[in-house]
Amino acid sequence: MDVSEKLLRSFATIDTDDDGRIWSWELLNTLGRAGIMPDDPRVRAALDGVRDAAGRPAITPYAQPVQIDLDTFAEVARHDVIQRTLTGGLAMPADEFAEFADAVRRIHTDLLDERSGAVADYIPTLRDADPEKFGIAICTADGQVFSIGDTADEFSVQSTSKPFNYAIALEQLGPEEVHRWVGQEQSGGPFNDPLLSLGKDGRPHNPMINAGAIGTLALVDAGKDLSDRFTTVRDTWAAMTGERPQLHGATFLAERETGFGNVMFANALARNGKLYGASPTDRRAPEDATELYTMGCSLTMTAERLARAGATLANGGVAPLSGQQVFSPETAGQVLSMMGHSGMYNDSGQFSNQVGLPAKSGVSGNVMMVVPSKQLAVVVFSPRLDPAGNSVRGVEVCKRLVNEFGLHPYRSTGAERGRGQLVGALNGADKRAEAASAADRALGGLPRPGSARPTTTPGVNPEQPAVATSTRPGVKPSHQL
Repeated sequence: MDVSEKLLRSFATIDTDDDGRIWSWELLNTLGRAGIMPDDPRVRAALDGVRDAAGRPAITPYAQPVQIDLDTFAEVARHDVIQRTLTGGLAMPADEFAEFADAVRRIHTDLLDERSGAVADYIPTLRDADPEKFGIAICTADGQVFSIGDTADEFSVQSTSKPFNYAIALEQLGPEEVHRWVGQEQSGGPFNDPLLSLGKDGRPHNPMINAGAIGTLALVDAGKDLSDRFTTVRDTWAAMTGERPQLHGATFLAERETGFGNVMFANALARNGKLYGASPTDRRAPEDATELYTMGCSLTMTAERLARAGATLANGGVAPLSGQQVFSPETAGQVLSMMGHSGMYNDSGQFSNQVGLPAKSGVSGNVMMVVPSKQLAVVVFSPRLDPAGNSVRGVEVCKRLVNEFGLHPYRSTGAERGRGQLVGALNGADKRAEAASAADRALGGLPRPGSARPTTTPGVNPEQPAVATSTRPGVKPSHQL
């Protein structure tokens, strides 16, 4: 069945009255069930050309419902994300996406009473965080979204900035040069341990600990003004998420005032000749590297936006909403590999054994887990932390999802689940190839219903709208993560 036939069948499925028209909310609901939300910029762009009799946009989340005929449906469905949603060509088909969303909803409900752990308290903005906040957001490579709870609440990204800073450095200099300055092995200790952070050769062990993150950012736009370098970091976040993050001033100032250990790391790197671009007598380079790192940790994020960034890594470096190639597939793979063995602080080995997927956490209470095999990311925001500095609820969400859907790459649990493992759910490349090969005839030759239809349908709605025409005692870190 080619694309045009699939689209015609989709229209007929929505058109339960078989009168050649569907309601605008029916189309939006069909997209929403597949995870493509009405506020998705791609959806807004697709619907922008659909106008009512007065020339106003006819299909918006809060507009008066209108009816859409086949011609208008065909016009809207020419847009890629709409077409792939309606023809089953998304990263995760609608029924399987709904299954995953249902599991997330149930897990969120189950964990509402989980109150072990404690918020980080080394700076006021973390100490004063509401410990009851709890949200889970998922995003696929195609921008399919589901969120529940406090997923629109902003928090400082903290250490979850580290994988993306590493990606920027890899893109600019390549892995060989980056790892001349920063190692790629587990540190064997906490993220801020002054004795275990640097290897025998003076390099930080990896980019996921503080010393390594500072050394990594020293590589980014080296030689440029600090403001320009920070702009590069923010622009990268904007490319991944579609929104430019803001610097949270109170967090930044508090992090800078308490970050003595980070200053020590930067100076040690410079002293050992392992701070890129710094000479032994250059005092400014360690200060700039520490400052840039602190600024990156203090960027504001939400679970929904962070899930988009995670989906960028899951999608070989392609941003889910814009389709922009932010990082190369090689960079994305390198970052995920690093997250896989060093992303969860001093519990990285245990997390790898229990979950088996790349993840990164931050002491604001966020956990970002990437599921490469399913081309999606899961982000949890819940401020109570375990002794290692990871969100208690966040870790539990990851464990439950992996167990329920058999996502651990080294375990075969499908026979135990007694339900589908989303098999074939993300055969998106094949489906996109099919859609691309049929693009020229996607809607150009749609057959029309055989009988003539009136231009309005009185009685369907009392107001008779017009037909459209065109979210244990805890860790107390000594400084920022």
